[in-house]
Amino acid sequence: MRLSPRALAPVLALVILGGIVASFMVYRTLPSGAESSFDASTPRAKPVPAQKAKPTAKPKPKKAAPAKAKVTPAKPKAKAKLTPAKPKPAAVAPVRVPDAKPKGDPVDANGLPLVLSRVLAKNRVTVVALYDPSAALDEMALAEARAGAGAVKAGFVAINIRNEPQVRPLAQLLGALGTPSVLVYERPNTLFFRLEGFADRDTVAQAAANARR
Repeated sequence: MRLSPRALAPVLALVILGGIVASFMVYRTLPSGAESSFDASTPRAKPVPAQKAKPTAKPKPKKAAPAKAKVTPAKPKAKAKLTPAKPKPAAVAPVRVPDAKPKGDPVDANGLPLVLSRVLAKNRVTVVALYDPSAALDEMALAEARAGAGAVKAGFVAINIRNEPQVRPLAQLLGALGTPSVLVYERPNTLFFRLEGFADRDTVAQAAANARR
């Protein structure tokens, strides 16, 4: 049997009314804090942003303790060798030779001092040594010239540069004269060799030997 809409209206009204009553009863039975969950007007709590974790500070590396320097004991210095000093050769004592002739000795006809001409008359080759008696080097040179002349058996004459009568004739022939000096003459009055300065005995002997050839 079909019900007309008019008959269904009271039934629908009862159903709707029952639903409202049921809803009201449910609302009354809810706890007071539950109402806020259904209240749409209540603003929702804003989510708190998560705090970023602070970067953990890296521990500073500890400085390595400086290595202790090894102390090496100093080696004892080697003792210096004492070299005995070589003995110095003994100085040759100067030999003082007296003038060949007293002052004022005359000059020979050939222009040479007479003392030199007399020695040349007896020796084909004669060595003349000019020296200053106040100079030690001249005294040594005089001794060397004497030894060199004796080695080749030549004549020898020593003339003091301060003896003017003997030196002037030679200065007129040869010019300025210095000391020590060595002159080698051949007979009768030829100058063969002249050396200004110190000459050892070997040099004098060689010059006299060459003049004899």
